[in-house]
Order: sequence, then C-alpha cells, then structure tokens
Amino acid sequence: MYIFQNSCKNLWRNKGRNFIIFLIAMITLTSVTLASAIHTLSNQSIEQYRNSFHVDATLDFDWEKLENDFPPKEIKNEDGSTTWESNYELPETELSDYISYSNSEYVTGMQYLAYVQFASDRLEPVPDNLHEDENFITLDGMSMEELKNFFHVETEAEIAEQLGGEKALQQVLNTKNNCAGTLFGYTNLSLVEEFSNGENQLKDGRFPEQDNECIVSSRYAEHNGLDIGDTLTISGPDKSDTDNIILTITGIYTASRNEASAVTLGDAYGYIYTTFHTVADSGFHWICVDKAVFELKDSDCVELFEKEIHEKGLSEYIFLSCTNSNEEYKKNTEPLKDTSHISQIFTLCICIVGAAVILLISFINVRERKYEIGVLRAMGMKKSGIARGMAYETLMIMLTGFGSSMIAAMLFIKPIAQALVGDLSPISLSLSDISLCAVMAVILGIGSGLCAIFVVMRHEPMQILVERN
Repeated sequence: MYIFQNSCKNLWRNKGRNFIIFLIAMITLTSVTLASAIHTLSNQSIEQYRNSFHVDATLDFDWEKLENDFPPKEIKNEDGSTTWESNYELPETELSDYISYSNSEYVTGMQYLAYVQFASDRLEPVPDNLHEDENFITLDGMSMEELKNFFHVETEAEIAEQLGGEKALQQVLNTKNNCAGTLFGYTNLSLVEEFSNGENQLKDGRFPEQDNECIVSSRYAEHNGLDIGDTLTISGPDKSDTDNIILTITGIYTASRNEASAVTLGDAYGYIYTTFHTVADSGFHWICVDKAVFELKDSDCVELFEKEIHEKGLSEYIFLSCTNSNEEYKKNTEPLKDTSHISQIFTLCICIVGAAVILLISFINVRERKYEIGVLRAMGMKKSGIARGMAYETLMIMLTGFGSSMIAAMLFIKPIAQALVGDLSPISLSLSDISLCAVMAVILGIGSGLCAIFVVMRHEPMQILVERN
C-alpha cells in the first residue's frame, strides 16, 4: 500500500513530465483508434456496397445472327420493283419464361413492366381523334370470314402469314369485342417511360401502392365518368377470360400526346397503370412483357446466368445484355479501398512514432529521478518495490490516457468518418477499435515500465549517490 501511495504522490511531484507523457499517450491512442475506426468503416462500406451492388441485365435479340441464319428474301412486286422482307419469326419470351429464368441463384431481384388488354361491359375507349374522311379498323374479334375478306385471301395459312403467325391469328379470333383499354403493371415507376420523361404526370391522388389499385388518364376518366375512389370491374381480352378483377382508382394522370399519332390517340388514353402483381396474378390471356430487368449479383454471374437460361430453353437468337458492370463497382469502391489502406499505414506509423516518443521521454524521466532511486535503495527498499512503484505510475498515466482517448475518439469519429467515408455505414467505434487502443495502451505501459526497471536494476545505490555528488 505504501508503494502505491508513494506512486500517487510521485505523479503530482513530477506532474510536468507526467503530463507530457499523458498528452502524447492520449494523442497516440486517439490517432490509433480513429485510424482503426476509419479502416473498419471503409471495409464495412465496401461490404455494404458489395451486398447492394447488382448488374442489370435484359434479354435482347441477336440481329446479326438472325440475318446470317435467315437471309432476307427477295419479293418481286407487280410493278416490277423489288423489295426485301425478313425471312424469320422473332422468338417470343413469355412472362412464365421470365419468372422461370429469375428463379436462379445468380438473380437477386427482378423489375417488370407488363401489359394486357382488358374488356369491360361498362367502360368504353376514348374515341380516336380522326378526321371524318379517315377510318381506323381494328381486327380484334373478327371472324375467319371477315379476316379473309379484309386481307383478300382464301386460306387460314395466308391470314396467319399476314398477321405474323398462327398465335397472332388465334389472338385476333379469340379477342372480345368489348375491349376497352390496356392495363399496365410495373414493379418500379421508372420503367414507365411516359412518366420518366414527363409526358405523363399525376394530376390528382396518388400512384398505386398496393395490388388492385390503379390510376387512369384524365381523358379516360372524363369519357367514362370516373373519379378517385371509384372501382373498375374488368376481365381479360380472351373470350375464355370469364373471371373479373376489381381495381380501385387512386389517382388521375394527364397524358400529353402528339396529334400526329391521332390514329392510336384514343387507345393511348385508355392506358391504366397498376402494380405488376395485379397484372401477373390476374389470370388474363395474352399478357405481354414490355420490359424485364434481371438484377444479378455481380458481373461474374453474367456468363453463368446466360448459360443457365439457355439451358432452360431461351432461344439461341437471344442474348443477355448488361447495362452496368464491374467498372461501376470499382469506381465506387476504389476510393474506399485507398482510404482503408492509408488508414492501416497511418495506424502503423502512429504506433511506432508514439511508442518511440513515449519510451524516450520515459527514459529521460527515469534518468532524472536516478537520485531518488538511489536514496530509496540506500534506505533499504528493494529493487522490485521501486520497479513496482514506477509501474504503478505508468499504469495510471496510461489508464488516464486510454480513457481520455476514448472520449476524444467518440467526439471526432463522426465528422472525420463522414468526410473520408461518407454516410455509407453507421458511424461508431467498434469493439475491435477499442481493443486495439487498449492493446496499444498496454504496449506503451509495458515499454515505459521496462525502461524504468532497466534503470533501477542497472545501478547500485552507492554508485547512484556518488554520481549525484
């Protein structure tokens, strides 16, 4: 107990030198803690960005391969002129195919924009803005005889060729006569180009937030006497679609159209927008996918995923087109990696410089107290007791420095981290940062203690007193 009490008094007796040691220790430990925290936060930010990063990929036609495998055919016209027509039928990818492809370990998410015509006994399409001498004819719902008369052909095969295939023919034959518009379903509003470029703007209400909510155009609402809060009962476009779904209007939007597109002007005003799952789960026939974006984990998955979807049946004339790659990932993570690397170097340099300065001051401090050591030794105090007393002093200085450095680090970590790393990760001191500071404090304390023990053990008391005289 006497040795500890004497150590406490010595701290005050040598307050000038001890304060310098404390100040350097605090600065060193604070710098080490902050550098370690920046390193930890940089790595956390990189990991967080890695987890959130994805490659957007879409399916696209390989036009070059199609033209090489199916060269255009030459058509001789009645007037003697020559035209060239494509000699291939584009492979189609159904919604069910996209859903099947998305069930992959390489896909982290999907974005869809799908559409389907709808029929209604109450709703009517907006009339086309055409001149009196113009006429717009829809083929939907025509019978086989009506189609033969329209195209002036004799066989079903010729009609199918005119329409683009047997599937298109069956769609025309089976379409209801009371189709009243087109239902669009999206997972993200940014996929709807008309809203992204400002052509369409929400006038009243809000966008759909839940399934079976929708927005309609102001012209369509005016023509059919609709308002926010009203419900729409609609069915699918195919004659076999007998089930209805009910949509609640949550908003009305305005659509700006060019009069040059007057032929389809009325139909365009009949676009109703809802959530993707409302369309996908409707059970309607003829659902088409306008846009489908695969969110892949990273660029390393692109080739693997493309191989997988071709094995699942994707046409060889369709390939995976990526809109971003590792270049974007590197662009965003390289500065963080540099910050992490610099913080490591800074931590090492601070540790070395701080330890060297503290050891030097401690050595000078003990040398100046050599006479005190000689007197204590001459009075009969053992070397171990003197060494233990100095160790107590060093321990108390380092404990005070450690506590002060923690307070300083917690005060400075947020502004420094925001300036270097940003707000990518929660800013706080981790257990590893505190542990490193504690380890550094122990190292500095042991180093200073060994310096004192070395001086104490090196000289005998009479030698010290003689040198003093």
